[in-house]
Amino acid sequence: MVINCMNLTYVKNWYSCVRRINPDDVLAETFLNGTDIEAAGRLTVNVRTFAVKEAAWEVYRSPGGRFNGCKAVPALKGAVAYFNIGKELRRAVGDEAGGMAREMLAECVRGMIQAETFLYRERGFESVDDYGRYWESHYLNSCRYYSNLDRVTRAWPEYVGNFWRGLNFFTRSKSCSVFSGSDGLNIVGNLSDSFHEMGAVIDLDTTGRVAGCRCGFLRAPDRVCFECEALFSELKGLVLPHCGKKQIGKVIGGGQGCDHLVDLISDMAKAVAVVWKSKAGLQELK
Repeated sequence: MVINCMNLTYVKNWYSCVRRINPDDVLAETFLNGTDIEAAGRLTVNVRTFAVKEAAWEVYRSPGGRFNGCKAVPALKGAVAYFNIGKELRRAVGDEAGGMAREMLAECVRGMIQAETFLYRERGFESVDDYGRYWESHYLNSCRYYSNLDRVTRAWPEYVGNFWRGLNFFTRSKSCSVFSGSDGLNIVGNLSDSFHEMGAVIDLDTTGRVAGCRCGFLRAPDRVCFECEALFSELKGLVLPHCGKKQIGKVIGGGQGCDHLVDLISDMAKAVAVVWKSKAGLQELK
């Protein structure tokens, strides 16, 4: 059997963390380092209201040095670093740094939402059980877990009960590697954070369509979350370099999907789009 040789073409790595910096505030940071770019975003947030006190993004390295620089975002002051901040992010930073600024700050907000579990007292909940019931009520049918509470065998407070925290409330790392060969592209992605761990492999043919895909979960709040693996085959046939997050979410997300898996595949799609654009440019030159 002849195995087609694949060459590493492109890499992106993300690291996010949320930590206390004083009694009233936490700092949410996201760092991106990859083949073509190195950047960061940060939000200083009040622990009780989740209101943004300071926001900034930095790009240290980018293609041709187009986006290098550091910029504070005073327009985000007072915005709540929680769900539905998207409009305020678009208004505050738009497509600055080629969209990288908004991407970094959005990752910081995702970190804040996850860190809330360990800030439940500051957020007005008497116990982690009260916080868990709040989510079961307000986010019912929002993902596989909260759409199948009748089948869940481990409630959220039980899952996180032994996750001791000091000053650091949440960490997440993501990685994406793109390999190229004569038969197409191969993308490998992984996500590991305080609560979840999953990975995916996607094969693209020479037209950019998904020819094969598989994913797996290693850690999640409940076994019911692992059932999202069955949805993954629905990606077959999509032209991944041209897929946005909304389209990916319609296929493997929604009430029976996993938002974290959608985020990972969206990041993989963005990474492979960079490679695809480069390959298209080279083909045009030829």
